[in-house]
Amino acid sequence: MLSKIIDIDSARQNIDMKVKLLSLNKRTIKNDRGETVYYYGIIGDETGTVPFTAWVFPPAVRVGDVIEIRSCYSNLYNGKIRIYIDGRSEIILKPDSDIEVKRTSDLVKIRDVSLSMPYVSVIGKITGVRKKEYENDGATKSVYQGYIEDETARIRISSFGKQIQENEVVRIDNARVTQFNGYMGLSIGDSSRIETVTANIPEKPRHVFISEIRSPVGGITITGFVVSVGQGSRIFTKCSVCRRIVEDGKCKDHPSAPVYPDIFGYFSLSDGTGTLTCYINSDSFLPYAGITQDQFRRDAYSMNPNMVIRKNLLGKCISVSGDLRIQDDKMTLNAQSIRAISQEDNREIGNIIEEEFQ
Repeated sequence: MLSKIIDIDSARQNIDMKVKLLSLNKRTIKNDRGETVYYYGIIGDETGTVPFTAWVFPPAVRVGDVIEIRSCYSNLYNGKIRIYIDGRSEIILKPDSDIEVKRTSDLVKIRDVSLSMPYVSVIGKITGVRKKEYENDGATKSVYQGYIEDETARIRISSFGKQIQENEVVRIDNARVTQFNGYMGLSIGDSSRIETVTANIPEKPRHVFISEIRSPVGGITITGFVVSVGQGSRIFTKCSVCRRIVEDGKCKDHPSAPVYPDIFGYFSLSDGTGTLTCYINSDSFLPYAGITQDQFRRDAYSMNPNMVIRKNLLGKCISVSGDLRIQDDKMTLNAQSIRAISQEDNREIGNIIEEEFQ
């Protein structure tokens, strides 16, 4: 007998189900024993949606296909039901079948968005909007990309066909949760709804503790001590048009474009609840170090980047703002700004601690 998603509310074995594949991702983890490959995504039926993890997955199956899964099992992961497909399971493609998937979504804060929630509803302010056009089946279509942010975090957003406006405060229902290149995002499609709402989105640093981090969201600030500086820092050259790293002094795609030096570095930041690796470049590091762009461009190729970064950061108490990213199951922070800790930071962190323990 085939099980419906709505009826799977606890850990069970030997489940058979007929579902539509809504999303599929592949991840490779490297360790001392070699490489481990697994797949994850979202499946759905007439009663709801659920995330899954699979250690085997047939290459012929594509997103949008209806499949029958035999001998899978369910378990709790981060408090949510998840389906697991292993070597004992069987996946059968059903090319002549279709399923009208019931999509449900909870209203959540942006910092709580995770892949364990296939669809979510959020309220926030739209920023950084840019429009792109693409060809699909011979027709020109539009996608609007940017960010949505609330008082807890910021997240990337892509809206296919539905226009979003800069600085508009909206409620988005039934947005699909995605993760691309290690960054969390939301995708707005035909089944999503956008409406303008009245809500106060305060413009202030979003301080978080490292131990509270669950998902690779952005626009957050962490305050702590720099406990170590990586030795792999280096100076490299970038194209001023595409901003890619160039070799031999010029870009292959833009050979006449000016080039400029940039710095790469990383350090470990500890806030007493955990430690996080932070990555920096010239945009985030130079203003903190008091080095002007003119000075950097003049001296970049003669400086020792490891020594400069170590001198300015090691042992210092700083606030780092930026976007979280996950790679190989490790969370890191791409720093967009660094500053010495201020009295306002101390007050804000004190308020957060009071709220946590009151």
